Amino acid sequence: MLEKNIFTILSELEGTIGLYFEDLHTGKKITINPETKFSAASTIKIPLAALLLIKANAGLINLEDRIEIDEINRIGGSGVIKEIDRIYRPTVMDLTKLAIILSDNIATNQLIDLVGGADEVTKFCNGLGLRNTKLQRKMMDFESLKLGKDNITTPGEMGYILKLLANGELESKEVSDTLVNIMKGQQLNQKLPYLIPALEPDDPAIYSDVVEEGTVIVAHKTGELTKAQHDVGIFILPNNRKYILAIYTSDLSSDNDGVKAIGRLSKAVYDNMIET
Repeated sequence: MLEKNIFTILSELEGTIGLYFEDLHTGKKITINPETKFSAASTIKIPLAALLLIKANAGLINLEDRIEIDEINRIGGSGVIKEIDRIYRPTVMDLTKLAIILSDNIATNQLIDLVGGADEVTKFCNGLGLRNTKLQRKMMDFESLKLGKDNITTPGEMGYILKLLANGELESKEVSDTLVNIMKGQQLNQKLPYLIPALEPDDPAIYSDVVEEGTVIVAHKTGELTKAQHDVGIFILPNNRKYILAIYTSDLSSDNDGVKAIGRLSKAVYDNMIET
């Protein structure tokens, strides 16, 4: 029934879709174009943040260090640092949270420098066995994009990263839990959580070990480009049942159609999980 509902929704969407769903309790999977490469947009910030936290855990980066933003990283696009007085010196952890929960591009570019450059993120992904997830340019670097250097991933590979995080297996439980908790604070919630009873990011219960009946906690990261809408996340149900859902789109007739479709797909999956 779930597969039927998913394909019914997709039949009304013009564009290319990639989807990876896995029930981490039963192992049930549904995939659509899991190996298709998509422009990752801001979902690439998940492996970037993971690498940074791993380096911090190894003592190579101090999360409490205050950072002066390099002028070359002061760009446009999403985020809030561009709106704040330049005297502001965020901590490394501040930058990590801003890159994830508000998709701040300035914070992201500064983090890329802190971990040692884009190639380091790609090497990290390769080390996980992810051959098609690559960070090849900074945010808003359109000159590199013209040269064919884009940030890419696949639904299956991003689903694998989410599974490692959900199971506490990305480097360690401490590193995994730290990143999942940051993702729970996501402020851009018009896609995966929109049509389901997801706890709001300002609800203290979102960090509880107990999920109340009738609610769900969503730790996720959005991404968007023109005619491409993505959202990938970990869903935590009562009794600590978890599932992951990664949805990528491209060549959409409209961005609004993509946003709505992701919300409807997420609701179809959630409803099925509750029924079963």
